[in-house]
Order: sequence, then structure tokens, then C-alpha cells
Amino acid sequence: MKNLHQSVRFKALLGCGMRLSAKFGKTRNLAKLFFLLSLSMLLSAGAAAQPVSADAAIDVARQWLTLADADQAGPMWEQSAALMKEQSDRTAWVSYIGSMRSQLGRAPDARVWQAMEHQIDHPNLPRGEFVSVTFVSGYAKTPAWEKVALIWLNGRWVPVGYQYGPIAAAAK
Repeated sequence: MKNLHQSVRFKALLGCGMRLSAKFGKTRNLAKLFFLLSLSMLLSAGAAAQPVSADAAIDVARQWLTLADADQAGPMWEQSAALMKEQSDRTAWVSYIGSMRSQLGRAPDARVWQAMEHQIDHPNLPRGEFVSVTFVSGYAKTPAWEKVALIWLNGRWVPVGYQYGPIAAAAK
């Protein structure tokens, strides 16, 4: 849809440039300049229109947690960014997710995102853009909070960390 919208705007600009060119004959170069300037603004706006979407971050975090729900801790680790893999090996990660499952119980019957934090080049983190998405989840044994950290890499959000805890423990 976005490409169609850009195509329509491009054709409108092209038509405008042609009309100006025909109308001003001798000032054809001015019309060309106007057209090229408009085109460059359109293209730069198109590049800027690729927002780092909060919805996309929430979707990636939710999909990643779905792997935990299905006892797929290994694939979770494999899908994570190198930054996480440098901090925790696969065996430790699988153990961490296993301890979460034994503490909280089977997969939640509901998971609702509650909050999002956004950081760019934070002094306590490696350079880059990070978000953390916090969910409230209804696990079998106890309600819990879950926080998924993501980093923006190569035009997409990639998981880089996970924390959890019973809500009762967080309230104390």
C-alpha cells in the first residue's frame, strides 16, 4: 500500500512538473529543478516514513514469548541477538526458561502488554536503539510480569533479553 501511495504521489509530481515545463517554456530548467527538488523530498520522506514501530516491537516480543509457552527455549535463544548470546550460552538460557516455567506454571491463559520503554544510545547499554516491552501474564500458579528487551538491527526488532517475576513479589 505504501508503494502504491508513493507511486501516486510520484505520478502527481511528474504531472505537475510537466505542466510547469509546458507553461513556462523558456523556464523549463526551473520546472525541472522544482520537479527534482520535489522528488528528492518525496523520496527522503519515504525513507523517513519507515518508522521504528512500537506495534512491531510488541509483536516480536509476543511471538518470542510464544516460544517459551511451547517449551521452545532453544529456538528462543537462537532467534536472539548476538548481544544476548554473548551474555548467556544456550544451556544457561534453557535452564533459565525452565526455572521460569516451574516457578510460574504452565503457559499463561492471557498476556497483555502493559508498558514500553525506549532508549537510544543509553550510556549503560551498547550503542543502538532498544525497547523493552512489559507484559502482565496470567500463569497457572501466579500472575506475573514479563519484560522482553529488543534491539533494532538491520531494519527489524530482535530479542536481546527476558526477565520475569511474580506480580506479588514485584508489589512488595
